[in-house]
Amino acid sequence: MRVDITIEKGKVKNFVIQLEAMVLGGWKAVVRYNYAHGFPHKDIMLSDGSKAKERIPETDLNEVVKYAINDIKQNWENYLKRCGYAQD
Repeated sequence: MRVDITIEKGKVKNFVIQLEAMVLGGWKAVVRYNYAHGFPHKDIMLSDGSKAKERIPETDLNEVVKYAINDIKQNWENYLKRCGYAQD
């Protein structure tokens, strides 16, 4: 898991929480939570190159970061399988 969080005065201002998989000697993003485009969302990147974006309705970025870290910790194996980076 790669984590990059910008905090100002105790509040998250920007973040990237990303699950990565080693593929052919390099790291590939599998699931990425971030605040790009001005709204919190989750990108799911499949091994075939396709990508899906899911908007996150929560506006408190501190809460979004907690949720993203917990989600990836609890579901990383399922994400790897779902996205085509691991066998069942």
